[in-house]
Amino acid sequence: MGAIPRQGGYDHFVLVADEGKVIHATSDTTASGSVIKKEPLEKVAAGGNFKVKNQDDKKIPLPVDTILSQANARVGEKVDYRPLNYNCETVASEMRYGKGQGHSEQAEKFKQSAAEKGESFLSHAKDTHNHFEGN
Repeated sequence: MGAIPRQGGYDHFVLVADEGKVIHATSDTTASGSVIKKEPLEKVAAGGNFKVKNQDDKKIPLPVDTILSQANARVGEKVDYRPLNYNCETVASEMRYGKGQGHSEQAEKFKQSAAEKGESFLSHAKDTHNHFEGN
């Protein structure tokens, strides 16, 4: 797997294929929604940085030939893209580790951060409410 830094502090995840190409979930310019595409790395990275980012040392990846054949078979597949639940990182890790084994570390970190901020906000709101109520 590889990660391409994007504006806004997140990474776009791809699966490195062959001959300088990557397979990834991205927007479909011919229809609404997202699709899995195989494109040149230079086009996807657009002059940006690329880093190898194999997510999980605890999981055993599928054999390379299996990863590539299954990933190539998914090219053109429509994806029900949901940034916090099923995104490019989920798709890439699913291709690497197997169907149903994908997850998104950056989405999990975002949800955890949002939950912590929400708890802080709710705690502050409760304290402010109690102050005005005289409690």
